[in-house]
Amino acid sequence: MINPGPTPTSSVTTSTSTSTSTSTRSFARVQVGALAVALAGFTALAVGMVFEPARAFSNLLVGAYLVLGLSAGGGVLLSLMAVANAGWAVVLKRIFEAFGAFLPFAAALLLAATIPGMRVLYAWARPAAHADPLLVAKAAFLNAPFFMLRMGAILAIWMAFATALRRASLRQDLTGDPAETRRTVRLAAGFLVAFAITGCLAAFDWIMTLEPHWFSTIFGFYNLAGILVSTVSAVAVAAILLERAGVLPELAPAHLHDLGKLMISFATFWAYQWLSQFLLIWYSNIPEETAYFELRWQGGWMPVWATNLVLGWLLPFLLLLPRPVKRDPRRLLPIALLLVFARWLDIWLMVLPSNFPDRPWPGLLELAGLAGPVGLFVFMVARTFQRVPLLARRDPYFVESVHHT
Repeated sequence: MINPGPTPTSSVTTSTSTSTSTSTRSFARVQVGALAVALAGFTALAVGMVFEPARAFSNLLVGAYLVLGLSAGGGVLLSLMAVANAGWAVVLKRIFEAFGAFLPFAAALLLAATIPGMRVLYAWARPAAHADPLLVAKAAFLNAPFFMLRMGAILAIWMAFATALRRASLRQDLTGDPAETRRTVRLAAGFLVAFAITGCLAAFDWIMTLEPHWFSTIFGFYNLAGILVSTVSAVAVAAILLERAGVLPELAPAHLHDLGKLMISFATFWAYQWLSQFLLIWYSNIPEETAYFELRWQGGWMPVWATNLVLGWLLPFLLLLPRPVKRDPRRLLPIALLLVFARWLDIWLMVLPSNFPDRPWPGLLELAGLAGPVGLFVFMVARTFQRVPLLARRDPYFVESVHHT
């Protein structure tokens, strides 16, 4: 008797089971590797806090601020797509949400850098601040209790919005209720307004007060631009790797093309803010403002300052101009990784000179400050992908996104 072979149903079931098993193994490998990298990074930072605390806490702050920006940026991109009714981005929706779900851990990293390391990092928190007339005048604002209160309020606002947006999305997965889309739009609009304000305040508080004698009204928008370009680049990296792993086959060249356009647009916006801040301070020639750039033109910092603009805008801009590059995952991936690295370099240049006028050679603590937070970010994001379906199939714009060309 001839065996008729498996039925179509059993073939589909077997195929789905094989795909699920493959994706589970892929996520498991990524999680194991990322966790190992994170543990190694945090261990090196912990040792550094004993022997070289200023450099260790500075690099932890750099890494924490990087992944905090990626996490909050996930909520920002999700909100931008919601208020713009950008149906094409629904295939990427779970990536935005997974980034936002990391916010509590990113907040913990920031607290670990700024609270134990407050006196190490911030001149206004040291006993010698009482002898500085300018810091005494700013003491009503720059003091530890008020600083921590502001930090807690900002982080709580971000986490509340990210949680509400994700819950609305997951409820829609269960009910298919279109009202969740309208609720998401209202939440998204509120978050965008709140983040425009609190994101600037966060940059002023956590980064600009490292040099409390200096000020720039553009600094907040400069950091918002950096958050946008690094987040959309990280989303492109995640989407390409998920497609390569076979768990996001719906990702099309058109989706990558739109991500590439956002990357080049946000990078140009960042460069515009960079140039605006520099030219205004240079032309004004006010000592309280020029001190920031003077510090970064001396002590070996000038090559880093120049490289920052090249990696953060000039090189990616030229590489992303051709249309085929934005549609080719093999060419888009390294550019996206470059922009994420450029954001780390940008933050490193904002943080380190405040306590190291003479540039230290990048070494183990710089690597640890990047590896620890980023490794934990990758681990938790990969874990989040496993907890819910990777596609929001009951979103009203899902079909439009899948057929995006």
